Amino acid sequence: MKRGIRADFNLISLLLIPVGVAINMVGFQITNLLKLPIFLDTIGTILIAVIAGPWVAICAGIVTNLINAIFNPTFFPYVLTSIAIGLVVGYLAKYKMFTKAWKVVISGLIVTIVAMVVSAPITVYVFGGAGGSGASLLTATFLAAGQQLWSAVLSSSLISEIADKLISVFICYFIVKSMSERYLSKLKYGHLYMKQK
Repeated sequence: MKRGIRADFNLISLLLIPVGVAINMVGFQITNLLKLPIFLDTIGTILIAVIAGPWVAICAGIVTNLINAIFNPTFFPYVLTSIAIGLVVGYLAKYKMFTKAWKVVISGLIVTIVAMVVSAPITVYVFGGAGGSGASLLTATFLAAGQQLWSAVLSSSLISEIADKLISVFICYFIVKSMSERYLSKLKYGHLYMKQK
């Protein structure tokens, strides 16, 4: 049975949005404080996409970027990356790509590629190669080693995004595995994980 987008936004899904935003913010603050070359600011978005679908996740991603932009305006253009991640993870989840560990690895690599394709042009064209995160230190290192701007941004993105997205998808995978069947039964994609217990 096909459901419209509006049906995805039931009460439980709406309540997940601030939870997802809070998770994203904690990850963002930790990596920002420690100047880590990863982000961990999409864990909440990915988690929501895995259990509630892409549209609810996109909302969480947009709200996260708007809040992050208050503290650091350089994060605002990356709202496009959050939207892309929510969309892709939601569709991967629909096809049971978060039910087994090996599928989660594949999903993490797909999300990495999507994040790179969307983020790299923003980093190069909007910020001249320095997006204001810990990954900028990697970009500077590659530039100092003689790489061209695009090559340096893609190299640093590959390193930081692979680590970031694999950590993020596995955190979400283990969170979902720990959820009760009663709670999962109320979520759009919850039934996909109930038999995995």
